[in-house]
Amino acid sequence: MKEYKNRNDVPAKYKMDLNDFFESQEEFNETYQKAQKEIKKLSQLKGNLTDSTKLEQFLDLYTNSASIVENLYVYAYVSHDLDLQNETFLEMKNKAELLYSEFDTAISFFEPEIVKMDENSFQALWNNKNLEKYRFLLEEIYKEKEHTLSDEAEEIINTLGETFSSYENISSSLINSEHNYGSVSLENGKKIEIASNNLRSLKRNPLESVRKTAHKKFCKTTRQYQNTESALLHYYVKNNCNLAKIKKFKSAWDAKLHHINLPNEVFDNLKSVAKEQKTAWQDYYQLIKEILNKKTLYNYDTMVNWNSTNKEYTIEESEELIQNALSILGPDYQEKLKKVFDNHYIDYCSYKGKVSGGYSFATSTKNSRIVLSFNNQYSDILTIAHEAGHNVHHQYVNEANELWYRHTSSFVAEIASLTNEFLLNHYIGEHAKTKEEKLIGIEHTLKTFQTNFFGAIMEGEIEQKMYEHVESGNMITASFLNNLVKDSLKNYQGSSIKQDQYSDLMWVTRSHYYMNFYLYSYSLCVSIAASLAMRILKKENSIIKKYTDFLHCGSNKYPEEVYQTLGINIREKQVFESAVEFFKEELNQYKTILKSGEVL
Repeated sequence: MKEYKNRNDVPAKYKMDLNDFFESQEEFNETYQKAQKEIKKLSQLKGNLTDSTKLEQFLDLYTNSASIVENLYVYAYVSHDLDLQNETFLEMKNKAELLYSEFDTAISFFEPEIVKMDENSFQALWNNKNLEKYRFLLEEIYKEKEHTLSDEAEEIINTLGETFSSYENISSSLINSEHNYGSVSLENGKKIEIASNNLRSLKRNPLESVRKTAHKKFCKTTRQYQNTESALLHYYVKNNCNLAKIKKFKSAWDAKLHHINLPNEVFDNLKSVAKEQKTAWQDYYQLIKEILNKKTLYNYDTMVNWNSTNKEYTIEESEELIQNALSILGPDYQEKLKKVFDNHYIDYCSYKGKVSGGYSFATSTKNSRIVLSFNNQYSDILTIAHEAGHNVHHQYVNEANELWYRHTSSFVAEIASLTNEFLLNHYIGEHAKTKEEKLIGIEHTLKTFQTNFFGAIMEGEIEQKMYEHVESGNMITASFLNNLVKDSLKNYQGSSIKQDQYSDLMWVTRSHYYMNFYLYSYSLCVSIAASLAMRILKKENSIIKKYTDFLHCGSNKYPEEVYQTLGINIREKQVFESAVEFFKEELNQYKTILKSGEVL
């Protein structure tokens, strides 16, 4: 594993290219100033939107301005994440957030003017045939009639929204660049500095002393700041709760359901199946205990690789493996995937001062950029395949939809990425030359499913309980979160894992809690992705066509409609029960191969 001290040490071929956003800081600043001028033009149309011609003019200006603001924000956000200690990038990010706030304030009159229309006036808009392209957008706004406030109130909300992301930003800065977590000695005696972006790799180390030391040193440091972290989380949640209340929703969760247009019964079914089948999750941990030959399994043991292979992969090998595995999706998909690698859409390497983890960030006019912490492991290849799935998905969405519909709900987006993971895992198993290679694919299918189904449901429930706690007039404190995590782990994992003194700190580094009920989207999507991958591998008639149609769907369709392009009814409990059966079958297959003497 190649180590880099800072970004300057990383070879250019492994760095992200952002030049098609902006070639320089000067161009960024010039575009920023132009965007500010365009935004001011929006306000000049205030009070005129009942005129269909003026409304058309506003919407054209609105969508074009939004795409420019979006590009500025993504460029600044990603640049900052690549070098958290760079004050210039921090300033750019702050400016971009301010511009977003200015944009939101400038358009704050838009939705109130639409919802104020009586039914006759709203229907009369369609006499202007040029507005047809905006019909879904406008109808979506009009249905919000009871949840839209006066112009003044909406403007105040948008102005206050400028600080809304500050809680996550402060938390990220503390975790990723402010703390000193110490170092750990590897098996060869070499010391490596512990950082948030290499912690997962260290917890995969086959040497228990490395895993344990890295885990405890990291958690010992975060324990010192848990009160700060809980306060940041409290005020983020409080803001969401207040906003929902102001907007006349029963709760923040009720607001979420309203916006994604899914009934609560879907999530009741999801949680019900997870609870009914939690023994499958516990069996998974029992398998790990047997593989590691441990009487007691701790949290820091659960990420370790299960077999003895020490194989590392280069970035070039990883790209080739992914392209081969996903060739089953057809030439058009393959062409789009190749663009991800050829055009430097990915920033691979880890170093101190770079944000941890991996993500894909897209705009409506630019292909997404992918930030990674690559450590030459098979799990890192899976992350590339996952994020590349988002990138290719965005390419399809952008080519098939008008500018204002080029977004996807989180309850749809993860299907494309998780399907890639399952296909890659199957491919490596099918082309295995050793039992260890065969097992590694199934291992990661099991890990992917348990994380995104059982793990995400458990943490989604934790998130819901945070909101319920705040909506009941309480404060989110570190002790509240620690106890909540303890109870959740005990309920789901039982005695399959021995909880140590730091297990209750799981919440501290969970950035998803700043994403407004994002975690449940993984559970829905992994259930659908498991089914989809199996159908693709079985070469079900027309499944590639259905999948391509699915990938083309933009934000002018609700998640439930998008699922239906794949022939899936998400309201059926059987969707989730079948997903768990898939998990059980993979678990049993792993056990069978493990006991055999050769590849089956």
